[in-house]
Amino acid sequence: MIRREESWDGFWAKLLRIDMFEGQWEAYRKVADSRAEWLEKTFGLQKDRPVLSLACGEGGIELALARRGYSVIGIDRSQVMISFARDMAIEENLNATFVHADLTTDSQLPGNNGTVLCFDTLGLLNDDDEYRIIQRAVGSLHRDGVLLVDNPLREGLATSHRWQRINDGYFLSESFLDKESGTHVLNPIFISQDGEEVLLRDPYDRKRESHTGVLRYVYNPSELVNLVKTTQLPAREVKHQRPGYYMVVGSRRLEE
Repeated sequence: MIRREESWDGFWAKLLRIDMFEGQWEAYRKVADSRAEWLEKTFGLQKDRPVLSLACGEGGIELALARRGYSVIGIDRSQVMISFARDMAIEENLNATFVHADLTTDSQLPGNNGTVLCFDTLGLLNDDDEYRIIQRAVGSLHRDGVLLVDNPLREGLATSHRWQRINDGYFLSESFLDKESGTHVLNPIFISQDGEEVLLRDPYDRKRESHTGVLRYVYNPSELVNLVKTTQLPAREVKHQRPGYYMVVGSRRLEE
Protein backbone atom coordinates (compact mmCIF):
# COMPACT_ATOMS: atom_id res chain seq x y z
CA MET A 1 0.00 0.00 0.00
CA ILE A 2 1.30 3.46 -0.93
CA ARG A 3 1.42 5.90 1.98
CA ARG A 4 2.39 9.57 2.07
CA GLU A 5 2.32 12.39 4.61
CA GLU A 6 0.85 15.84 4.00
CA SER A 7 0.72 19.06 6.02
CA TRP A 8 -2.44 20.82 7.17
CA ASP A 9 -2.20 23.61 4.61
CA GLY A 10 -0.85 21.38 1.87
CA PHE A 11 -3.77 18.92 1.89
CA TRP A 12 -5.87 18.57 5.02
CA ALA A 13 -7.26 22.09 5.45
CA LYS A 14 -9.17 21.99 2.17
CA LEU A 15 -10.35 18.42 2.73
CA LEU A 16 -11.63 18.87 6.28
CA ARG A 17 -12.72 22.52 6.37
CA ILE A 18 -14.00 23.08 2.82
CA ASP A 19 -14.68 19.84 0.94
CA MET A 20 -16.21 18.24 4.05
CA PHE A 21 -18.98 20.86 4.07
CA GLU A 22 -19.87 20.55 0.39
CA GLY A 23 -23.65 20.78 0.10
CA GLN A 24 -23.97 21.84 3.75
CA TRP A 25 -22.93 25.50 3.62
CA GLU A 26 -26.41 26.85 4.28
CA ALA A 27 -26.65 24.84 7.51
CA TYR A 28 -23.07 25.82 8.39
CA ARG A 29 -23.91 29.49 7.95
CA LYS A 30 -27.01 29.21 10.16
CA VAL A 31 -24.93 27.70 12.97
CA ALA A 32 -22.30 30.44 12.63
CA ASP A 33 -24.96 33.17 12.58
CA SER A 34 -26.57 31.72 15.71
CA ARG A 35 -23.22 31.63 17.51
CA ALA A 36 -22.46 35.23 16.48
CA GLU A 37 -25.83 36.37 17.83
CA TRP A 38 -25.12 34.58 21.13
CA LEU A 39 -21.69 36.19 21.44
CA GLU A 40 -23.12 39.62 20.77
CA LYS A 41 -25.92 39.31 23.33
CA THR A 42 -23.92 37.49 26.01
CA PHE A 43 -20.75 39.58 26.03
CA GLY A 44 -21.95 42.98 24.87
CA LEU A 45 -19.53 43.20 21.95
CA GLN A 46 -18.58 46.71 20.79
CA LYS A 47 -19.45 47.56 17.20
CA ASP A 48 -17.42 50.75 17.29
CA ARG A 49 -14.15 48.80 17.67
CA PRO A 50 -12.72 45.92 15.57
CA VAL A 51 -13.08 42.23 16.29
CA LEU A 52 -9.73 40.42 15.96
CA SER A 53 -9.88 36.64 15.54
CA LEU A 54 -6.75 34.53 16.06
CA ALA A 55 -6.53 31.23 14.15
CA CYS A 56 -9.73 32.09 12.31
CA GLY A 57 -9.66 29.12 9.92
CA GLU A 58 -12.19 29.39 7.12
CA GLY A 59 -13.85 32.35 8.82
CA GLY A 60 -17.27 31.02 9.79
CA ILE A 61 -17.85 33.00 12.98
CA GLU A 62 -15.88 35.97 11.65
CA LEU A 63 -18.07 36.31 8.56
CA ALA A 64 -21.17 35.89 10.72
CA LEU A 65 -20.06 38.79 12.95
CA ALA A 66 -19.33 40.90 9.86
CA ARG A 67 -22.90 40.23 8.68
CA ARG A 68 -24.06 41.74 11.98
CA GLY A 69 -22.18 44.96 11.28
CA TYR A 70 -18.82 44.36 12.98
CA SER A 71 -15.46 45.24 11.45
CA VAL A 72 -13.53 41.96 11.57
CA ILE A 73 -9.88 40.98 11.13
CA GLY A 74 -9.04 37.28 10.98
CA ILE A 75 -5.54 35.81 11.13
CA ASP A 76 -4.55 32.24 10.28
CA ARG A 77 -1.40 30.40 9.23
CA SER A 78 -3.25 28.51 6.48
CA GLN A 79 -3.21 30.24 3.12
CA VAL A 80 -5.97 27.89 1.95
CA MET A 81 -8.26 28.96 4.78
CA ILE A 82 -7.46 32.66 4.41
CA SER A 83 -8.10 32.59 0.65
CA PHE A 84 -11.46 30.89 1.19
CA ALA A 85 -12.50 33.41 3.87
CA ARG A 86 -11.43 36.34 1.70
CA ASP A 87 -13.48 35.05 -1.22
CA MET A 88 -16.56 34.72 1.00
CA ALA A 89 -16.10 38.25 2.36
CA ILE A 90 -15.81 39.66 -1.15
CA GLU A 91 -18.81 37.67 -2.37
CA GLU A 92 -20.97 39.03 0.48
CA ASN A 93 -19.40 42.53 0.43
CA LEU A 94 -18.53 42.31 4.13
CA ASN A 95 -16.23 44.47 6.24
CA ALA A 96 -13.89 41.57 6.99
CA THR A 97 -10.14 41.37 6.36
CA PHE A 98 -8.26 38.07 6.45
CA VAL A 99 -4.49 37.96 6.98
CA HIS A 100 -2.12 35.07 6.33
CA ALA A 101 0.35 34.97 9.26
CA ASP A 102 1.91 32.62 11.79
CA LEU A 103 0.86 33.58 15.31
CA THR A 104 3.91 31.92 16.84
CA THR A 105 6.08 34.69 15.40
CA ASP A 106 6.31 38.09 17.06
CA SER A 107 4.66 39.97 14.21
CA GLN A 108 2.60 42.88 15.47
CA LEU A 109 -1.14 42.37 15.92
CA PRO A 110 -3.65 45.07 14.98
CA GLY A 111 -4.45 47.07 18.11
CA ASN A 112 -7.31 48.89 19.82
CA ASN A 113 -9.67 45.92 19.40
CA GLY A 114 -13.01 45.81 21.16
CA THR A 115 -12.99 42.00 21.03
CA VAL A 116 -10.30 39.38 20.52
CA LEU A 117 -11.35 35.79 19.77
CA CYS A 118 -9.22 32.68 20.18
CA PHE A 119 -11.52 29.76 19.49
CA ASP A 120 -10.81 26.02 19.59
CA THR A 121 -7.06 26.50 19.19
CA LEU A 122 -5.09 26.55 22.46
CA GLY A 123 -3.42 23.30 23.45
CA LEU A 124 -1.84 22.61 20.06
CA LEU A 125 1.35 24.60 20.67
CA ASN A 126 4.05 24.46 23.32
CA ASP A 127 3.57 26.37 26.58
CA ASP A 128 5.87 29.25 25.59
CA ASP A 129 4.08 29.88 22.28
CA GLU A 130 0.65 29.74 23.91
CA TYR A 131 1.68 32.13 26.67
CA ARG A 132 3.00 34.61 24.09
CA ILE A 133 -0.17 34.38 22.02
CA ILE A 134 -2.35 35.18 25.04
CA GLN A 135 -0.01 38.01 26.05
CA ARG A 136 -0.16 39.51 22.57
CA ALA A 137 -3.93 39.03 22.35
CA VAL A 138 -4.45 40.96 25.58
CA GLY A 139 -1.95 43.60 24.47
CA SER A 140 -4.01 44.21 21.32
CA LEU A 141 -7.20 44.92 23.29
CA HIS A 142 -8.67 48.35 23.92
CA ARG A 143 -8.82 49.00 27.66
CA ASP A 144 -12.56 48.25 27.72
CA GLY A 145 -12.24 45.29 25.33
CA VAL A 146 -12.98 41.62 25.94
CA LEU A 147 -10.93 38.49 25.24
CA LEU A 148 -12.94 35.34 24.49
CA VAL A 149 -11.23 31.94 24.49
CA ASP A 150 -13.05 28.64 24.15
CA ASN A 151 -11.94 25.06 24.58
CA PRO A 152 -13.43 21.55 24.66
CA LEU A 153 -14.32 19.92 27.96
CA ARG A 154 -12.32 16.79 28.69
CA GLU A 155 -15.41 14.85 29.72
CA GLY A 156 -16.94 15.50 26.30
CA LEU A 157 -14.06 13.87 24.40
CA ALA A 158 -15.08 10.24 24.13
CA THR A 159 -13.14 7.72 22.03
CA SER A 160 -14.48 7.82 18.49
CA HIS A 161 -14.00 6.02 15.19
CA ARG A 162 -15.70 7.33 12.09
CA TRP A 163 -15.47 7.29 8.33
CA GLN A 164 -16.94 9.37 5.56
CA ARG A 165 -16.99 9.19 1.78
CA ILE A 166 -15.36 12.33 0.36
CA ASN A 167 -13.60 13.39 -2.87
CA ASP A 168 -13.84 9.90 -4.45
CA GLY A 169 -12.14 8.42 -1.42
CA TYR A 170 -12.67 7.79 2.27
CA PHE A 171 -11.82 9.87 5.31
CA LEU A 172 -11.14 7.79 8.42
CA SER A 173 -10.67 9.28 11.87
CA GLU A 174 -9.75 7.84 15.25
CA SER A 175 -9.62 10.03 18.34
CA PHE A 176 -9.28 9.50 22.07
CA LEU A 177 -8.31 11.34 25.24
CA ASP A 178 -5.22 10.23 27.13
CA LYS A 179 -6.63 10.91 30.59
CA GLU A 180 -3.27 10.72 32.34
CA SER A 181 -1.70 13.51 30.26
CA GLY A 182 -4.89 15.36 29.30
CA THR A 183 -3.92 15.06 25.63
CA HIS A 184 -6.50 14.60 22.88
CA VAL A 185 -5.10 12.38 20.13
CA LEU A 186 -6.53 12.63 16.61
CA ASN A 187 -5.35 10.37 13.80
CA PRO A 188 -6.88 11.27 10.41
CA ILE A 189 -6.32 9.15 7.30
CA PHE A 190 -7.56 9.74 3.77
CA ILE A 191 -7.71 6.70 1.48
CA SER A 192 -7.89 7.56 -2.20
CA GLN A 193 -9.76 5.61 -4.85
CA ASP A 194 -6.59 3.75 -5.82
CA GLY A 195 -5.82 2.77 -2.22
CA GLU A 196 -3.18 5.39 -1.38
CA GLU A 197 -3.17 6.44 2.29
CA VAL A 198 -2.55 10.08 3.25
CA LEU A 199 -1.51 10.89 6.82
CA LEU A 200 -1.29 14.27 8.57
CA ARG A 201 2.11 15.48 9.71
CA ASP A 202 2.24 19.05 10.97
CA PRO A 203 4.57 20.26 13.75
CA TYR A 204 2.24 22.52 15.74
CA ASP A 205 4.43 22.08 18.83
CA ARG A 206 7.98 22.54 17.56
CA LYS A 207 9.44 21.21 20.82
CA ARG A 208 7.66 17.87 20.58
CA GLU A 209 9.13 14.81 18.88
CA SER A 210 7.93 14.50 15.28
CA HIS A 211 4.75 12.46 14.84
CA THR A 212 1.75 12.00 12.56
CA GLY A 213 -1.73 13.02 13.62
CA VAL A 214 -2.64 15.81 16.04
CA LEU A 215 -1.80 15.95 19.74
CA ARG A 216 -3.65 18.64 21.67
CA TYR A 217 -3.47 19.32 25.39
CA VAL A 218 -6.99 19.95 26.70
CA TYR A 219 -6.94 22.64 29.37
CA ASN A 220 -9.16 22.32 32.39
CA PRO A 221 -11.27 25.48 32.83
CA SER A 222 -9.26 26.61 35.85
CA GLU A 223 -6.00 26.21 33.91
CA LEU A 224 -7.26 28.34 31.05
CA VAL A 225 -8.60 31.00 33.41
CA ASN A 226 -5.20 31.13 35.12
CA LEU A 227 -3.41 31.35 31.76
CA VAL A 228 -5.41 34.46 30.88
CA LYS A 229 -4.86 35.88 34.37
CA THR A 230 -1.07 35.71 33.89
CA THR A 231 -1.55 38.82 31.73
CA GLN A 232 -3.09 40.65 34.72
CA LEU A 233 -6.45 40.63 32.91
CA PRO A 234 -9.36 39.52 35.13
CA ALA A 235 -10.89 36.31 33.80
CA ARG A 236 -13.57 33.75 34.57
CA GLU A 237 -15.25 30.72 33.05
CA VAL A 238 -18.73 31.02 31.56
CA LYS A 239 -21.12 28.51 30.05
CA HIS A 240 -20.75 28.01 26.31
CA GLN A 241 -23.57 27.87 23.78
CA ARG A 242 -21.73 24.97 22.10
CA PRO A 243 -22.24 21.55 23.76
CA GLY A 244 -19.04 19.97 25.06
CA TYR A 245 -17.20 23.32 25.25
CA TYR A 246 -16.65 26.09 27.77
CA MET A 247 -15.73 29.75 27.39
CA VAL A 248 -13.23 31.87 29.28
CA VAL A 249 -13.82 35.61 29.22
CA GLY A 250 -11.10 38.09 30.10
CA SER A 251 -11.94 41.76 30.56
CA ARG A 252 -11.28 44.69 32.87
CA ARG A 253 -15.05 45.02 33.02
CA LEU A 254 -14.94 42.09 35.47
CA GLU A 255 -13.30 44.40 38.00
CA GLU A 256 -16.40 46.59 38.09
